[in-house]
Formats: sequence, C-alpha cells, structure tokens
Amino acid sequence: MLKWQPARTKSAKRANKQLQLGDELDLEITDLNSKGEGVGRHKRQVLFVPGTWLGEHVRVRIVEPKKSYVQAELVSILQASDSRRDALCPYHGVNEKTCGGCPWMFIDYAAQVYAKQRRVEEMCSRLGLDCPGTIQASPQELAYRNRAQLKASADALGFVAARSDQIVDVEQCVVLSDHNNALLARIREQDLGIGRRRKTWVTIDIADEVDFEHISFNQRLPFRQGNTAQNQEMLGWLTKVLHGLNCKRALELFAGSGNLTQALVASGVDDITVVEVVPEALDTLRQSLPSTKAFALDLFDKTKLSELVSLSADAELLLLDPPRDGFALLGQLVSQLPSLKSIIYISCDLASFERDVALLCDEFSLLELQPLDMYPQTPHVELMSVWSRK
Repeated sequence: MLKWQPARTKSAKRANKQLQLGDELDLEITDLNSKGEGVGRHKRQVLFVPGTWLGEHVRVRIVEPKKSYVQAELVSILQASDSRRDALCPYHGVNEKTCGGCPWMFIDYAAQVYAKQRRVEEMCSRLGLDCPGTIQASPQELAYRNRAQLKASADALGFVAARSDQIVDVEQCVVLSDHNNALLARIREQDLGIGRRRKTWVTIDIADEVDFEHISFNQRLPFRQGNTAQNQEMLGWLTKVLHGLNCKRALELFAGSGNLTQALVASGVDDITVVEVVPEALDTLRQSLPSTKAFALDLFDKTKLSELVSLSADAELLLLDPPRDGFALLGQLVSQLPSLKSIIYISCDLASFERDVALLCDEFSLLELQPLDMYPQTPHVELMSVWSRK
C-alpha cells in the first residue's frame, strides 16, 4: 500500500524560512479551529485552511501570513476524508463568489456531529470537568432554519460571500424552511428600489412567524433560536432540570423575547426577574408573560453590575443564554449573589463558555453538560449546563 508523502517543493534553504504570500505546500490536516477550518502545521507555523477536514492531505497556497498563524487556501485534495461529500448546495464554497453561511456543507452530517462532540470533550478536559453527555443531533440537517437575514443590493439578493463583503445572489437556500424559501422567492419578484449608487446593503429579515406583508427592511427581528425542533429539545431539557432544582426565585439574563422564560413560568418558579440588552425584545416578553419583572440593561457594561445585583439580590437560580461573546462579568456577579444555589448556563460558543465557567469551578460543581447541534452544516455547537454551589 502506497503511503502518502509530502512533496518537496522548496530547497532546503528556502524551507527554513517563514512561509510567504503565494507559497504552495502539501499539508496534513490534523485539527479544526473554532471557525471550522482545517488546521495543519508546517515546522513551527500553524496554517488554517477553509474547506478541508480532519485527516486529509491537501495542497494549499498561502494567502495571508500572520505572526501567530498563516491563512491558506485549498489548491487540490491529495487524499480526501471518507466523510467528504459533494456539497448539497450549489452556492457552497470558500471563495469570494460563494456563500459563506454553511462551511461544513461538504462533510457528512454524522462526521459533523462527531467533530462537535470531540471539541466539547477537549474543552472539558482542559477545565478538568467530567465528559459531557452525547450531543443531541438535529433531526433535520437541511430545511431547518426558521429565520434568516437576507442582504440586498442593486444586483443581488442573498447572503454574504465567504471571505468577502460581496453578496451572493441566491434563488433558493437548502437550509431555510419551506416558508422562508417561499418568502425569498416572492421578494425576488419585487422591485426593491435599490439604486446602483447606493453603497450600503439593505437587510431583510425573514422568519417562519412572519408573512410577506410584514417583512421588515433594515430592522432586525428580536433574537430567536434558528432551529425550531432543537429549540423544543432545549426547552424540554430546561423544564426537566428546573423541576429537579425546585427553585422559587430566578434571575434570567439575555432573556430576549422570553423563549426560556416560558419554561421558568411553566415550572412554577414564583418570582422571575428577566434582564435583556435589547429593549425592543422585551415588548414581546411583557405581552406574553406579564407576571415577570422585565428590565432593559446593558449587561456588557461593568458599571451596571451593582444595578443588576439590586434587581434580584435574593435569587436562588441564575439562568443565562448570552450571545457568542459570552458574559465576562459572570464571576463578579455570582460573587455578589450569596443566595444563589444554582446556575443554568446555555451557551452558543465554546471559547466564551470555557472562559466564563472557569471562574465558577472553585465555588460551583458541574452537575450536567449537554451539547446540542442547533446549526447543522456549521461548526457552531450549543451547550446546556447546570451548576450547583458546593
């Protein structure tokens, strides 16, 4: 059996130098970074290569040498992964003319799920935590997205291209729900009145709960989880956890329009205080859950911490589901809530989750960590965790 060997394309003197723009070399992909790009190493340099997968041997070209890493592009595949497949979308790719929304579209879904599980386990190992539960895969890997933000210009309607600020003109998206694809088709039939001299995009938010007559232009819809089936899984998990904790006073941060708040109410929590960064999102929450105490507050401003503590100083439970930046003030907040018994931290970003919970480990024990795949075809993974004061 022939064994793959990297081609010797540089002289010995040249090989000792740092990689330069335009250099080509053969590379083995040994890891994946947080963006889902393949990672390879050449001597002491780390290379990131979009469109590659674990175990593949590829030919790459250097496109952006940096001090800490080197960005490269795929030239050819010398030995493909068994998990590689033809992309299920005609717009998929890794260049400025292809959509950048689903970077893992070229990999079998089972391999995507396995890679996400592996990343979570590696994070737990670094934190000294027990292994997580088995990741909850999505029942649909396509046609699952219940919402999206389209970009429109005089020449195109669709999504932003990979590694570019150009719009890829999209007629149909394979990860959008049928309802949203129907909206996309109707919007394409309209004259949006975007002049060619206009230099900025028009944004168009579409969602399963929005009909054509109520589509918003340049006005973002309140946050909502993008996978309806997986959101129901999350709510089911949360309800079960809440019944087990039996807390009566809760503080919820990053509440949005009340997605998780409804589980607090249904579980019999008597005293609920919710805080959200975006004031408009609270309008929906107040209408549907009028018994909750809802406040708008900048949760990223450390000068607001004392105000946040005063809103629910006697809370027994802290529930938070922050955006990908996480909640860097978590440690400081918890230290000022002595009544706090339990924390439920739901995260959509491994790096910020790892940073935030590292501050909890001295005072809180991890009871459960359940990964969930909210967004197939992407490297993103949702984490649902429960912590109890020691």
